[in-house]
Amino acid sequence: MNSTNRIAAQRYAAAYDALSKTKEEASRRSSLLREAQTALAAQQEAMTNPRISLQLKKEAVREALAGAPETASFIELLLDAKRYYLLPEITRRVDALLDERLGIIRAQVYAAKELTTTQQKQTQDVLSKRYGGQVEAEFITSPGLLGGLKIFCRGEQIDGSLKNKLEKLQEELTK
Repeated sequence: MNSTNRIAAQRYAAAYDALSKTKEEASRRSSLLREAQTALAAQQEAMTNPRISLQLKKEAVREALAGAPETASFIELLLDAKRYYLLPEITRRVDALLDERLGIIRAQVYAAKELTTTQQKQTQDVLSKRYGGQVEAEFITSPGLLGGLKIFCRGEQIDGSLKNKLEKLQEELTK
């Protein structure tokens, strides 16, 4: 995504988020936008097809999002501005803004085998202390790590995997 589109997505997300005065309202709106993106995913080709009129696209949005008129209006605005293709990025950024409001820090934790519930909780607790906030981690099994963990959080990578340790050892031995 080029910088112009990235900035536009940020601005649309900030504007959408600014409509919410409370955390609860922000959470509801974020959820509605995610649901709208999912509901419209099946019509992606039609929504981005220049041969289909703007009016037909707007009708499809209103029909698909009959229960969420504010979200439908927002998506119609994207259609008017010829920026509908930014919807996935806008949705991602709205979710990130919601996390900020709620004080949630997202992390991805890769492990060689599935971690127990206790291990997952311990990992989240350690990360919460390190980053100074409530960390919600997504745990992913990656057998190629051999053992240990590989963590991505706030743009930082912590590689405590056995594979990484073995690679470093091999590097040291071949110097």
